[in-house]
Amino acid sequence: MSARAAGRIVETLLGVVEPLFADRLWLTRRRAQALVTAGEAERAMLYLHGALARRPDDPWLHFYAGRAAQGRELRRQARARFAHAVALSPAEPTFRFALGYTLRQEGHLDAAAREYRVALRTAPGEPSLLFNLGVVERDRGHLDVAQALLERVVQKWPRDVRALYTLGVCAFERKDFEAAERALDEAGRRDRRHHKARYQRALLLLEDNHQTEALTDLRAVLKQVPDYGPAHYALGRALAENEPTRARVHLREALLGRPPVLRAHLDLGRLLEQAGHLAEARAEYVLYARHHPEKRTEYIARRLAALDVALAEGARP
Repeated sequence: MSARAAGRIVETLLGVVEPLFADRLWLTRRRAQALVTAGEAERAMLYLHGALARRPDDPWLHFYAGRAAQGRELRRQARARFAHAVALSPAEPTFRFALGYTLRQEGHLDAAAREYRVALRTAPGEPSLLFNLGVVERDRGHLDVAQALLERVVQKWPRDVRALYTLGVCAFERKDFEAAERALDEAGRRDRRHHKARYQRALLLLEDNHQTEALTDLRAVLKQVPDYGPAHYALGRALAENEPTRARVHLREALLGRPPVLRAHLDLGRLLEQAGHLAEARAEYVLYARHHPEKRTEYIARRLAALDVALAEGARP
């Protein structure tokens, strides 16, 4: 039985039982939790509106109201509720965890890291807090700190594929390729369907110039998930020198994939220019500049200027 189905059953039972008792706080909390677990975000928000009117100083009701707001993707409202819960009960790590998660979603990385670190003082070594702090530190660019935190998570949760994969990616970004290989191999061993771990392992192989093995892994990823954009992009770049026509196919697929890899416009533009398709190459460079206006500006300006000259000369009778 799924958590949602169980939540619906519990909520239905509590809906029958609750009126028999005179506004018991534990019942109100439990029903709010059941509504959130059941995925009934709108009903939970309506229920908690009345509950908080009666008990405005209960931190758990604010917390569940935040969870319900998350279910409706109302991030600011969720953050406000979690912040209220933290203010009412500063020592409860659950509230700081939720607030940190919402802050990270909104891009407030410094504030998110601060909440996780405060929560860890109350719950030292809690793997979920360590993991999320590690993710935030990676987003902040503190890769050494992030890797150390994720290694602590893997020590406590050695079978957690998500933690192993994230550690592998972080170690790869730090160019700690041995640690990356260990973590990614273990993630792949524990979940052979984890296409992202296999893709990341292919990047490792490319880094070590093991192109044949890397291409095998990338093709296996695309056989499993045909529209995985990053794998198409990596395959396109790997084939660019020796098989430019096939490389262009994969770069176009990367732009259409899930997720799309928009920087493929630059690689595709280069290959099209090399093949003499100047107008198409120019269009790709323009699209790259549109999606990444702050990157490679001088290079793009030079290529566009050169292509404009070449196209003008080609248009002359």
